[in-house]
Amino acid sequence: MNTPRTVSEALRDAADTPRGIRFIEHDGRTQLVPYRELLACACAIGGALRALGYEDGDRVAIVIPEISGFVTGFFGIVAAGLVPVPLCPPAQAGDVATFARHSAHIIGASHAVAVLTTDDVRPLLEPAVRQPDHADAPSVARVSPNFHTLESLQGGPTLAAPRPRSLDDIALLQFTSGSTALPKGVVLTFGNLASNVESIIGPAGLGVGPGDVSVSWLPLYHDMGLIGMLLSSVYSAIDAVQMSSVLFLKRPSAWLDALSRYGGSISFAPNFAYELCRRRVKSSQLEQLDLSRWRVAGCGAEPIRPDTLQQFADYFAPAGFRKESLLPSYGLAEHSLAVTFAHGGVSVDTVDAERLVRESVAVPVVNGSSSVRIVRCGTPFPGHSVRVVDEDFVELPERHVGAIVARGPSVMQGYFEQPEITEATLRDGWLVTGDLGYMANGSLYVCGRTKDVIIRQGRKYHPADLEAALSDVQGVAVSGVVVFALTHVDDADEVVAVVETRAGARTTDLEEAVRRRIRETAGLDVDRVVLASPGTIPRTTSGKVRRSETRNRFEAGTLVR
Repeated sequence: MNTPRTVSEALRDAADTPRGIRFIEHDGRTQLVPYRELLACACAIGGALRALGYEDGDRVAIVIPEISGFVTGFFGIVAAGLVPVPLCPPAQAGDVATFARHSAHIIGASHAVAVLTTDDVRPLLEPAVRQPDHADAPSVARVSPNFHTLESLQGGPTLAAPRPRSLDDIALLQFTSGSTALPKGVVLTFGNLASNVESIIGPAGLGVGPGDVSVSWLPLYHDMGLIGMLLSSVYSAIDAVQMSSVLFLKRPSAWLDALSRYGGSISFAPNFAYELCRRRVKSSQLEQLDLSRWRVAGCGAEPIRPDTLQQFADYFAPAGFRKESLLPSYGLAEHSLAVTFAHGGVSVDTVDAERLVRESVAVPVVNGSSSVRIVRCGTPFPGHSVRVVDEDFVELPERHVGAIVARGPSVMQGYFEQPEITEATLRDGWLVTGDLGYMANGSLYVCGRTKDVIIRQGRKYHPADLEAALSDVQGVAVSGVVVFALTHVDDADEVVAVVETRAGARTTDLEEAVRRRIRETAGLDVDRVVLASPGTIPRTTSGKVRRSETRNRFEAGTLVR
């Protein structure tokens, strides 16, 4: 592994090469920025911020929709010795009210002294920050940050070089996506980032070389896009293509077009993106694609479905895609990002469902057989460890499902100003991930999340498995399912499935199809099926469903109007 470097040191080293980043904005505008130019811009922004009186370690929130502006602003904040706090732009937050509420919470919780944004975004955000009117208002009213734009920082003094920082200094305040609770600020040092990024790009990771080209549409306010793709590209000093998430969601083929046009060799995406491409990209478009140079097609950030990846590989094989390129992975913000990689393509463990049932872990039955297929997520990096433990924190034998815990230099310092939650999450140096899984032959297999488990008659059901079983039911929108339980004091618990429907779907037939599929695959009867229009299910800024919020809105009667 290389000598650990701070973010600015990595950018400085990349600036000594002829490589850089090509930005593709939501409207298709393209701009190539060499790393040396990016370093110069970062020093200019950093100098202007220092001239305004901000000091080392001050938090600065950043919400800039254009990816070129976000990247420039991010490195400028870091060059100034300040701590960036990435926020989701309004176009990807669902609606203006959600954007303002979510952003105001993060700005307040991080005690940001400034917000770096645009003239278009500022009027949407500033009222919520100045006069919060939501439930967590006390936490967001502690500071009154200054608002700046990249344009307003032009013409100030320029730093001769980025401010020197140590590996122990805080590098980033990365707020969790909030899929199970309000976002929490994950404190990551430069040492944490360097450890994870160097592991990702190193020989035990992706083995990144000078000829590689990364291509990403992943949001830069999210760890997978920011750390996994952007910072990994900078640390390895390779050419990178950073395209707008909005462009991908409008036209999924734009991702594959970029891989084809620019010779992309490394790219990651969640499971749903592979499914979306398979459904949306027409067979007539395949002859225009060349995916033969795509050697690492990473998949993570949400449950990985073997059928999705196999169908993607089969469908895009005529364009040169190789199924061996698929790289299932597991990670989370509290571990900087990556925890395990599964080299060698998609490997599936076929588990005896009856044995798991005896352990009170219910799994879906496939085609009437007593087995379930779970994707191997791989092994931890050198210097890092992963275990599966029981409720007493005792390590379990192989193929026994329990809580996944991780340890190593990538593990966060804690949650910002939340000591009680930090203490519960970091136990004797081990990170309690909140996920369930098991080990087999040294590899990790992930089953679901502990907080979302549904218990019915002593058996445990993981919502992600139930949701996956419904993903290919005709009439169900892509990633448009949430399953949860309602707990009652004087009556039995209820299981509810919220399903976003495709246009033209026959609701009576669809409701019965949903009930039948869950009954046949998991032996579970759903008490209520809620059919809703696309966009009804709340999602995190990275696209994952907010299961807890969906349940809360359903109970409050505000989910479907």
